[in-house]
Order: sequence, then C-alpha cells, then structure tokens
Amino acid sequence: MRSGEEFADRYVLKEVVGAGRGGDVWLAHDTVVGQDVALKPERTDGESETALRRLLGEPRAMAKFRGHPHVVTLFDVVTVEQDGPGSRTYWFVMEYVPGGGLDRCPTVSPERAARIGAQLADALAALHEAGIVHCDVKPANIGVTRHGSAKLLDFGAAHRVGGTETITVDGPFSFTPDFAAPELARGNLPRPASDVFCLAATLYALVTGAPPRGGAPDDDAPAGTAEDGEESERLRYWKAEQGVVELDSAAVGPLYPVLTAMLRRDPRQRPSAAEAGRLLEQVAGSEPAPSRDTATTVTGRRRWRRPLIAAGLAVCALLVLGPALVPGTDGGKAATSRPSQSRPTDASDGEPHALVGDPHTADVCALSDPAALEPFGDARVDADYGNFDRCDMLVSVDDTTRIDVSMRLLDGSPPEGATPSRTIGRIGILEEESESEECRLLLTSDADGTLVEVRANMGEGSVVGGTATLCAVAGKAAESAAEVLDRSPLPRRSPPYPRTSLAWANACDLLDAKALSAVPGLKVDVPDVGVANWSCEWSSDVDELDAEVAFFRDQPRSAADGTGLSLAGYRAVTEPGDDGDTCSVFVEYRRYSGQNAKTAAEMVRLDITGQRPMDELCGMAEDLAASAAAELRAR
Repeated sequence: MRSGEEFADRYVLKEVVGAGRGGDVWLAHDTVVGQDVALKPERTDGESETALRRLLGEPRAMAKFRGHPHVVTLFDVVTVEQDGPGSRTYWFVMEYVPGGGLDRCPTVSPERAARIGAQLADALAALHEAGIVHCDVKPANIGVTRHGSAKLLDFGAAHRVGGTETITVDGPFSFTPDFAAPELARGNLPRPASDVFCLAATLYALVTGAPPRGGAPDDDAPAGTAEDGEESERLRYWKAEQGVVELDSAAVGPLYPVLTAMLRRDPRQRPSAAEAGRLLEQVAGSEPAPSRDTATTVTGRRRWRRPLIAAGLAVCALLVLGPALVPGTDGGKAATSRPSQSRPTDASDGEPHALVGDPHTADVCALSDPAALEPFGDARVDADYGNFDRCDMLVSVDDTTRIDVSMRLLDGSPPEGATPSRTIGRIGILEEESESEECRLLLTSDADGTLVEVRANMGEGSVVGGTATLCAVAGKAAESAAEVLDRSPLPRRSPPYPRTSLAWANACDLLDAKALSAVPGLKVDVPDVGVANWSCEWSSDVDELDAEVAFFRDQPRSAADGTGLSLAGYRAVTEPGDDGDTCSVFVEYRRYSGQNAKTAAEMVRLDITGQRPMDELCGMAEDLAASAAAELRAR
C-alpha cells in the first residue's frame, strides 16, 4: 500500500500515522463523505471461530458506543481476502483523531487533566453500564479532537464483565504494567474499578510526565545490558502486581485527593467511573482561563521524549492552552467573559471579616463536610469528642480501617517563612511536619491570622494505613474547610453552649502554683495556653516532665477504661497510656445529650508525660486531678 492509492474504491491513502497489531495504521480520505478517517488492520489466519470472535470483538465493542462524544467512532469494517484458506484482513474504518495519543503531547495543568479525566470517566461509565471493561486506559489510548474533546481509543484489550477472557484477539491478560490496576497485573478478572485505576494513573502521567510508579519508559535512556532490561521489566510488573503508587501531591495539586481515591489498591474501595467523573468535574471547574500571552507557545515537560508529529502539534497546543485560544474553535468568548470571583467584605469599613470570631460561640463543625470525604469511605461528623476547639470526622474505609480527621482552632502564627502549597481564595494551605501514620495541614489567612489545623490519622484498631491516603483525606478536608472560611466568617453555634458548660470556664485557673508543685520542676509562670483558655500546659527540666490540663468531651469513662476513683464528689478514671510515658486522669464534670441523643460527658483531662515509672506518672496526675476537682467544686 502506498500514499495516493485508493482502497476499497472509496478511501484514498494519505500517510502512515501509527502501527497496530495487524500492521500500519493509515490516514485516508473518504471520498464518499469527504472526511479523513483512520484505517486500522487486523489479520487472521485460519478459520478458528474463537480467533475470529476475538478479532471482531473490538469493532463490536466500539459499535455499541457510536455517537458517544468521548469514544472514538467506528464507521465500518472492510474485509480483504488474502492468500491461503481463511486468511483475511479486517480493516477498521474509524474516526481520525489528529496527533494520535496523548503520550505525544506536553504535560498539562491538573485542572486540564481533570477536564480530560471527567470526559473519559463519562465514556468508561457508559462502557461499564454495557458490561465492558476497557482494561488499557493510558495516554497512548487517549486522543483529543481539534475542538478539545477527549476520545477513548483502542479497544484491543476490552473485556466483558463476567466473562473469562478478553473479547479481542490479545487473549485474557492484556494490559500495560505502568498504568494497570493491581488485580489486572495479578491475573484476576478485570472489573469496572480496574478502568478507574488506569484512568487515575493516566491523569497523573498527563500532569507529571510519568506514571505514578516511580518511572516511565524513556527512549533516550542509556542502554544497559540484557539482564538490566529484564530486571527493569520484572520490577515494572512487580510494582503493578503490588499496586505501588508514588504520588507527588504538590505536582498534581487539587487532583491529589481524587487520584488517591481512584488508585486504592482494593478495587472495592475505588469510586465508580461515574462518581470519579463527578469528582474530576469539581476539580476541572476551577480551571483558569488561559492567558493570551501564552497563545503563541506550547510549554510543559515533554513526555517520554517521543517526537511530535506535525499533524498533532495544534492538538497538543489545544490540550495545553485549552480551546479558548485555538483558531477555529468557539472558545474565545468564554475566555473574555469568564466572571471574576469576589470575596465577602464588611460593607461598613471594607476590611475583611474576622474569620473565626469568638471561639466560645464559633461552630467549628461548620468546617467539617462529610460529603467531601465520601470518596474515601463512609464519613460522619463526631461533634462530641475532644476539646471545644475542635470537631472530628470519622471515615470508615472498610471493616478494618478508620481514619480520624480533626479540625482544630489554633492560636499563634504560621511558621516564619512558610509558603502555602496551595490557596483557595484568601485561605492558604500549609503542609506541616507530621508524626508517622498521620498527616497535618494548616489553614492560614494573612488578613486576621486565622489558624486551623487539619489532622488525619489512623483510627484506633485500624490494621492498615498509609501516609499517602491520610494526606489525601487531610488535603480534601482542608480544601473543603478553606472554601467555608473563604466564603464568610465561621458560623455561630446554634444553640450556644449552656451557661453550665465548661466551654465558658478557664482551664488554667483550675491549677495554681501550689497544686502544680506535685510535678517536679514545672515552670509554673510560663504556661502554653490554648485557644480560649481551654487548655494549659507546663514543662519541666526534670525527666522531660510535662503537665497539661484541658477540657475534653467523649462518652463517659468507666472503670473498664482504667481505675475508677472519686475526687471532690466527681467520678474520675485513671488511664495509663499505651506509649508507656503518659498517664491521664479524666474528671467527669457533667453529662449531656449529645449527637444522635447519645450520652456524652464534659470532662477535665489531666495528662502527665515524662521519663518516670508509670505509677509515679499516674500518682502525679491524680494529685493534679484532685486539685482541679476541688477547684471545680468551689466554683
């Protein structure tokens, strides 16, 4: 076959634009309808019904979705007889997507990738509803039309849900290890969730230039020995089987929480394609209009260093810059008419609102949105735990894993010189150093010094964890809370705390210098005072001792939690810590009907930490608790 030849009395061959399993893929011009098409060959030798059924599986799968805006269209299948019995070539006549796959294009912004991902998720949802799994979503199998519409290409590895083999010629286990879901790499039957994983890995590669497994094929890499190549290939497959992902949260920004959910190792925990599409739409909704100053250049890191073909350059520019500035599209008006976002200000003086206001009346739980964390599991607010400066959300990932997320008001200032990793309106999100098995972020505002800590950690009894997952949850919770603060000041509690609540008390007043002398070496004149005086902590130079008094809410403690005692007429429980260097005493002040009409209790919590035997730590904690209880009784 040569350029200029006519094929099947209809298609004039123009040039080779790719290679498939059956040979060269040609760009041709359809003389009947006057449009360019792609001609893709598939060959079969022999008369095996199974082989023929597999070969024709791809066009039959594609035919189910003719007209879907994000699935490449199959127009026809032309059969050409070859020499030999039963030997023939099937030419798939398909929609031509200029530029081929997105592996030939520069990297894109997270918002642009989210837009592409939302379109592909819509296509995958349609496939899954029809009982088909694509199995090989990757940049090379995604194209973008001249009008900016993403198209899912190549159904050569597609699989019927509930079947035992692929519906196409490649057989049962066709996948690309750099993008494959772990269940595919292990040889398990594909499922719709497998496509969700592959899509997330693909979007990560579109933004960063490499799949989320710590590397990518590189045509320009130095050649090694055959053994090196085999070892590298084994590593690729091992990472795929184990579900290894290494995400750079800073690189993908707002995509990070969504990708983390989609890349879960357990397919049962991933969102569906339709749900992933909704999440990606939310990220894509913040996509900025491209600047006219960037319209003349295509920027971004090149992916896998494959040469760009001339036919695809305009499409790659479209991918990077968006349709607003590409000639021949109707996006220009959108670029100039994009509304600006305004922020609430005080009409009386033009100054920004104080975002938190009086902590005694602030509704901290207004920062907690369970719906924002639903992609990670079943989320609910726990409004009756911890001090009054916080509100928690509990995310049940599965039967054995729970993530606790807390929103906590802080006093003070952000670390000097710290730069937010991202901003939402006037709210900055700072990454904080975290202990193992937790992730901490700070919400800050230059306007009034607001500080809110967002902390995610594995809940008690959880058997699996992962910092990446925790940070994904914390990041999504932080973004949701930042949006609340950016819109308006924190709402007030309704109804307010009753006048009998400890919320109106001063924890620091419960212990004087005489009471604190029970702990050797405490610097009683320089306490670390928490928000609204709801906590007070003192440190000592002796045996690394620290003492803290704080208010605390939870279900009432009982003797089953530790050792019960009575202090100034209040029920109290002493609980040695599992870490071996902390002892706590909880003094129950009052009970009340909490969330969902469950009984909750306001308590005073006394903690002693240090390098002393546990019985000594508990003895000091009980001495302080007795003094605090006596002061409570005298109020």
